[in-house]
Amino acid sequence: MTKTFRKFAFVTILFFAFGLNACLNTEEVPVRTAADEQLELDEVVGNLIEKGYNVDTTALGSYYVINKTGEGEYPKAGDTVSIIYTGFFLSGSIFDASYYYYNDSIWKFVFKSQSLISGFDEAISLLNKGAEADFIIPSELGYGAGGYSEIPAYTPLGFNLKMRDINPKN
Repeated sequence: MTKTFRKFAFVTILFFAFGLNACLNTEEVPVRTAADEQLELDEVVGNLIEKGYNVDTTALGSYYVINKTGEGEYPKAGDTVSIIYTGFFLSGSIFDASYYYYNDSIWKFVFKSQSLISGFDEAISLLNKGAEADFIIPSELGYGAGGYSEIPAYTPLGFNLKMRDINPKN
């Protein structure tokens, strides 16, 4: 009986210790709200304007700065576009980039044939060949209240986009 009691006591203590440890080591992840996002957007856009950038707003509500004007037609659904992109949080840390996947950093795809966030689709539609721009996409045009993977809820996203080429649909 002593062996059984010792095993039971050991298992109980072990269970309690792991349970207590799990409770004590939970990192509290701050929950973002729409208000948090709006404060962040106001601050970042305000800082850009204060530094002299010409910040414009898209029809859907993203903010952007054209760094280099392009030439020619703008992409239409079915055209093959070649872009270089870097996606970043407004804190500056990068969460995605075309150079992660392609040796030449250029992502080629048929425009409007893939399910992309609406803010990214709209951003691409505003760039012609050779154009380069920075976009700030509010979460409602990104991953919204649910977030996605490492992107928390109500998180605006930044993208640096460079349109290298547009090949019209055949």
